[in-house]
Amino acid sequence: MNCYGQINGNGWTQENYETASRDAGRRARQLRKAGYKVIVSAQGSQVTNVGRINMTMVDIHGNFEQMSNLPPVNIVRL
Repeated sequence: MNCYGQINGNGWTQENYETASRDAGRRARQLRKAGYKVIVSAQGSQVTNVGRINMTMVDIHGNFEQMSNLPPVNIVRL
């Protein structure tokens, strides 16, 4: 799974994925099985250094212990 951006806050994390790769759905299933509350939403077409890409955001919520042990993901910078 290739994540194109990750933002962390107090009890939440947001990750961005290319819609065509279907990585957002895989990541959401992985996290839901681990007990996280996950919301997946389309961001539409985003302008990046490599052109326009349709992106999907994965919004992850959990308690302090869960967020401290968030399963790692491969973060790629565009």
